[in-house]
Amino acid sequence: MKAFSILLLCVFLSTTSFSQKKSGTVYSDHEAITKTRELWKAFEAGDADAFLSFMSDTVKVFVNGKMVNSSKEQTVNYINYYRDNYDHVMIQDDKPAYPDAIDYKGSGLWVQDWVKLTGTHRETGINLDLPVHHLYSFNKDGKITSLHYYFNNDVFEEIRNSQRTIENGKLYINHPYIVTVRKLMNAFREKDLDKWASFFDPKARFGNSAMKFGKTLDLENQMEMLKKSRFLQPETKFKITQIGYPDCMYYAKNDQYVVYSWWLYTEWDKDKKIEVPYLLDYTFNKEGKIIREFVWYSSNQFNE
Repeated sequence: MKAFSILLLCVFLSTTSFSQKKSGTVYSDHEAITKTRELWKAFEAGDADAFLSFMSDTVKVFVNGKMVNSSKEQTVNYINYYRDNYDHVMIQDDKPAYPDAIDYKGSGLWVQDWVKLTGTHRETGINLDLPVHHLYSFNKDGKITSLHYYFNNDVFEEIRNSQRTIENGKLYINHPYIVTVRKLMNAFREKDLDKWASFFDPKARFGNSAMKFGKTLDLENQMEMLKKSRFLQPETKFKITQIGYPDCMYYAKNDQYVVYSWWLYTEWDKDKKIEVPYLLDYTFNKEGKIIREFVWYSSNQFNE
């Protein structure tokens, strides 16, 4: 049995070795890589003539798999657009990635790179921090015959939209969700934690400005935290006063309702009085339950 197993292993290894086929040579240092770096230096400088000097007369350009107009005039417009509309334009390797030159036996010389495009759009103030993947094919004269760009287009959509005035929903001064927040605050005043929790979806998340960025609690842990907090202790005397008026925002982009409200928490004992302003931020689901609470306040004021 042992001999049979060894025989099978030998057959497998021999089959694996014969299944490999070399289709070309990969270079980490190559004249073509140098040319792509010089190409993007010309782009950064806004030098359309230098940029075009690396291209063949019949170059084809593809953006996310779709061929686009690659005429000389269009290329000049492309370079000038960045020169005239962006500051601090830079293209650098998106480390730890680095470019490769691949000389294929069947399809010639190609370069691939992974870069980061950065810069600031002057009119909107939007910053680019965009990963881009490029593929370049070269002819025997060392000219680029095709240039392929792959990137997420969202930031350019944001730039286009930022140059227009676009509504993103409605603002309500009175709304059933504002009533819900008011009832929730009444339950908190009464130190009725179960009633307070009834306004939340079981999968709600909770955060505040004193927590580490990105950290949230679930409903169960939030309730345990509140049980141990100063607020719900029998001896703690406090009142909560609404400041101004709340806003209920319907956001069309996310199809969500959010209620913002402002409050003054006042706590006292025989020795001192504490006043802490709060901004409460509640996001609602389709069933009218709160799915997210975020509390903005300064925890330092409790230590004064």
